[in-house]
Amino acid sequence: MSNIDKQRIEAVRRLEALGYTYRAGERVQASAVRAALTAESDAMHGALVQRADALEGCTEGSEEERKLAAITDAIEAYDAVRWPDGKEPGGKG
Repeated sequence: MSNIDKQRIEAVRRLEALGYTYRAGERVQASAVRAALTAESDAMHGALVQRADALEGCTEGSEEERKLAAITDAIEAYDAVRWPDGKEPGGKG
């Protein structure tokens, strides 16, 4: 391995330690990546909530009830991670 390769590897390590990553052909700060992922996750959460609302009132013991239970589990798991205190920071709760 050449000296320039070692320097490049070290430079990448240092940038990553500072919170930068490589995405879509350019370096971006981790907070920007995190914000984009959060927006995508929140959109999926919203779609799941809409689907759960559509399945509400389904027949007991039906396939729809099983789907609703799985979707509800996913929503609750996401909520627990996304809003561990039960509310968005600075939000009304």
